[in-house]
Amino acid sequence: MTLENRKGALLGAALLTFALGSIHAFSVLLLAIEVELLVSRSLASMTYSIALVSLAASVFWGHRLYDRATSATYVAITGTVAAVGCAMAALSSSIVLVWLGFGVVFGSANGLGYGYALQLAGRAFPQGKGFSMGIVTAAYALGAVAFPLPLRIAIDVGGWITALLFLAACLILFSAVSALVLSRSRFVYFSGVESDVDISNGTLSNTQTIWLWLSYCGAVTAGLMAIGHASGLTDSRGGGTFWSTGAPIVIAFSNMIGSLMAGVLTDKIGGRLVLAFLAALSCIALSIMATIAELNITIIGLAIVGFTYGGTIAAYPAYLSHRFGATQGTIVYSRVFTAWAIAGLLGPLSAGLLFDRFQNYQAALILAALGAAISFFMIQSKAGKG
Repeated sequence: MTLENRKGALLGAALLTFALGSIHAFSVLLLAIEVELLVSRSLASMTYSIALVSLAASVFWGHRLYDRATSATYVAITGTVAAVGCAMAALSSSIVLVWLGFGVVFGSANGLGYGYALQLAGRAFPQGKGFSMGIVTAAYALGAVAFPLPLRIAIDVGGWITALLFLAACLILFSAVSALVLSRSRFVYFSGVESDVDISNGTLSNTQTIWLWLSYCGAVTAGLMAIGHASGLTDSRGGGTFWSTGAPIVIAFSNMIGSLMAGVLTDKIGGRLVLAFLAALSCIALSIMATIAELNITIIGLAIVGFTYGGTIAAYPAYLSHRFGATQGTIVYSRVFTAWAIAGLLGPLSAGLLFDRFQNYQAALILAALGAAISFFMIQSKAGKG
């Protein structure tokens, strides 16, 4: 394959993940669900929780499907299923059907597309996996930044139904363009046979997976907590409306920068060192935020946590692919990624419960800093071996 073919494959993967990143603009849809379906905040927010679990589950088992169709066909099918899920939710009169459409169908298609795009990018640039996977991760984060405004406008114009149908149309459009680009690139997803470590059985491989899982869980818990409570955290420290809106944007942009930088550094100096640095930096930032409850410190801290989160989710798949080989690395990542679902549920939930208990975020920040510290310890002493 020529360089142009590989660039086309990377562009196609990035276009897909940009559209799929819209799932993380869910907070814009939250109030619309409450108002139009007459449900409580907890029932409405359960939609996003179900979507996160479905996303992680499909990353876990989705690698079995990656080589069953051409890249263009796979992307077209994934985008279509995602759009169908959004349309189902839009036309539903019951919160249960919204859970099914947005949570299960869209969430599952999202994981199938995101996981595939990451591995496709890594195969397109086998000598620069960190960079290519960082591009895909950054595109995913960019989608979370780009979609809230048009979704808000759609809600103001026509409510929940209009917003979800608009999102479905965008998913169809971007997946179609992605499929066209991938078709023209003629890049073929392949399941290689190289592997440095046999992970099919054996105590060592199973133990290593557990250590990697714990390290990843500790690292992403802080980022997901910050994403879920950025507005609340800044508001509790006098940020007002401006920073309640601006803080998530700061995190998202920092996330993109972290994804790109960590991906490149993983190729140059190795994933273990990069991941250890990111965990340590996150721990320090969270500890300072917990100690000094000032708005300026909080904004800077959130930017750092967003940076480390973006770097972590980009560096981990590249690190695993470098360490275990493309084929086995895909399988290991699918297992380790389940930690993201646990962190996505427990991080924001525990932060909310601790805020309700103490009426501040100090305890939640300390807990997140502890998670980052555990991640640092694991990647340095346990997960990094082998």
